[in-house]
Amino acid sequence: MGTAVKRSIKFTYEDYLHFSNDKRYEIIDGEIYMVPSPGEAHQDVCANLAFVLRVFVKENALGEVYFAPLDVVFSEIDVVQPDIMFISKERLNIITER
Repeated sequence: MGTAVKRSIKFTYEDYLHFSNDKRYEIIDGEIYMVPSPGEAHQDVCANLAFVLRVFVKENALGEVYFAPLDVVFSEIDVVQPDIMFISKERLNIITER
């Protein structure tokens, strides 16, 4: 995980929407973290896992598999971008446009 920038006021999702798009950020409990680019090994593992997961999910009609960048907003002060995420078909309604 990246390094936190200390601030007495917590960052929010609204702040996050104004951050530069040239880097990847996450907000955890109102603290901003710049997330470094993943290395080659990390990319390889993600690609292999995503392929297997996506095939399994599609063959079994379980839901959808998504990839970063896709904001996951848990609360106004908790926003992350997981590398890979699975959303069950019962919960697909949680995926919305900004």
